[in-house]
Amino acid sequence: MRRAWSASVLGFLSVALVRAEFDLQHVPTAQDVVAVRAMGWSAAADALEVQLVDQWIPSHSAQAGSAGNGIFRQWQRLYQWCRLLGRPEPEALQAWLGRRVLRNPEKEDALLVVPSGAPLPSDSSGRPLPTALEAFEAVQVPAEILQELLPDDYTPSNGPVAARANEDFLAGLANDQEFLQEFFRELKPDDFTPVVLTRLEQLRRAHPAAWPAYRSLMLAFALVYDQREPRFWPHHQVPPEAVPRSRQDVAGRFEYFYRANEARKLQYDLRRLSAAEMKFLVDAPVEHSELEWATQNVRMGADTFGRVLDLVRYDQQRADRGIFKWPHGDYRLGKIKMTGGICTDQAYFACLAGKAKGIPTLYFAGQGQDGGHAWFGYLRGDGQWELDAGRFLDQRYTVGQALDPQTWMPITDHELLSLSSRATRLTRHDGALGDLAMAEVYQRRGDLASAGAAADSARFYSPDFFAAWEAKENVLAASKDTAALRAHYVAGIDQFRREEDLRVRFQARLAELERAGGDGFVARKIEARMIRENRRLRTDLSAATGAEVLSRLVQEGNYAGAMREYRSLSGKLGPTGGGNFFYEVVRPFVQQMKAAGREKDARRALDLAGRVMKFEAGSILAREFHEMEAGLAGAQ
Repeated sequence: MRRAWSASVLGFLSVALVRAEFDLQHVPTAQDVVAVRAMGWSAAADALEVQLVDQWIPSHSAQAGSAGNGIFRQWQRLYQWCRLLGRPEPEALQAWLGRRVLRNPEKEDALLVVPSGAPLPSDSSGRPLPTALEAFEAVQVPAEILQELLPDDYTPSNGPVAARANEDFLAGLANDQEFLQEFFRELKPDDFTPVVLTRLEQLRRAHPAAWPAYRSLMLAFALVYDQREPRFWPHHQVPPEAVPRSRQDVAGRFEYFYRANEARKLQYDLRRLSAAEMKFLVDAPVEHSELEWATQNVRMGADTFGRVLDLVRYDQQRADRGIFKWPHGDYRLGKIKMTGGICTDQAYFACLAGKAKGIPTLYFAGQGQDGGHAWFGYLRGDGQWELDAGRFLDQRYTVGQALDPQTWMPITDHELLSLSSRATRLTRHDGALGDLAMAEVYQRRGDLASAGAAADSARFYSPDFFAAWEAKENVLAASKDTAALRAHYVAGIDQFRREEDLRVRFQARLAELERAGGDGFVARKIEARMIRENRRLRTDLSAATGAEVLSRLVQEGNYAGAMREYRSLSGKLGPTGGGNFFYEVVRPFVQQMKAAGREKDARRALDLAGRVMKFEAGSILAREFHEMEAGLAGAQ
């Protein structure tokens, strides 16, 4: 029987290899995966790409497209898996590092590394700045860059990405469509796939009985621990050496949640949460003793977890003395509860306690009327997030900044709500993901017309899918169709009129397009509208736009115009802008004017801010303001 089966498989393989074709009208089978392995991941990806490109059709109001067909999507995911595994690792490493390393504009042949926890440098419209991608084409990656960004157990390899894991393990995943669906739904360009695969295999090998019930939890661990967490974790106001960080590998960290869930000690059944939710659960690289302390000493459940902040007494005396960095040695939950703390300590305590009890949490920081503040968010259940625990809404904290642990890059509370919305969990969104993947294929092949059609098809399935809008923008920019690009920006502004962050991106890009075309008047009108529309509820966006306008005027040497614009911004944003206005507009502008040799204008600008801003004496913002005053006085 074994020989007969082997002969039939070999006969099937010979046909598949000669024709390099698969039957895309039926779901992929185990035999198809055997054929893929015989061809090799890269060759199979090439063969599948030809067939997918040949058979794909877009969707529109009159017809459903290929990406809405479940069978087509299964083949497409298998293709994506083959393409990922067949990619040479040096190419994957180059692409990943290229997003994080820039050329130093002040020093020739020098590189600037964007550390973990920092945002990728971008222009005013949210586009990433050019990176030093080409710097890694022919030279070995400097060891210090790898040590800064990637885990200690990663060593570069010259083989394909597939060499990072056992072939049978990878083939098993190729046969697991539920895994592939979640994997490609959650995977981001800033995930480092060689280590993601390493982590998945480590977890599967260490806990074979946990698969597939805990497959999503394993994926969450793999997506979080594929790169180095920030050195300042959990926040900037505690010495790193005071944090009781875990020395366990990823399998040891997984052990806590797996055992606790099996013993029914957690608030949620982790077998029912998604990887997208659980990445905010596993992002706590601390000793297990900390998690165990929380399970024994924190009694609040998920329905009342916002009250956990009350367990930590607020240390008003420390705040009044301006001691914002943790002064009490080891940063353990028990000590925080015993000594009390300020908002950063309360928020950290709540976040870690929540994770210990199986509740995904986020640590938020933001600027309000009197300066910076920290609070936390947590998953209440059924995909619903509570993001305002301890926020103090009367202080006008217009936006909260957290870290997305999957990439360790900043994410706002507004972005989190958008990414976790019900729409992203619908079948139609999966179709949009499929079309977006086809847009990438077509653009790489140089077929801009089909790439544009695929991006349009993705937007048909999911109109609020911002990545699809950006894919269409890339096609229009590559084709140099200015009129179509202008219309695209106008449509984007209308589509995202209720999502301020995204609307502002399109407004900024439209202003940039008009200015590049020589119509500075229209560009200035758009920027004025951006400032006006956001000055009440999103002063952070108004302040960022105003800062961009001021910087441009100063660079042009138009100091009189810059002062007029600054006075206008002060009237609009000063009374309510708080820390956003001070840190985005006032401080940079004063520093720019001082650097330009215009000390009198710098002092006038700071004096005006002092008259219009409303912050309490002794607050963080008041301290910062008086420090600037002293600095200018000393420069006289």
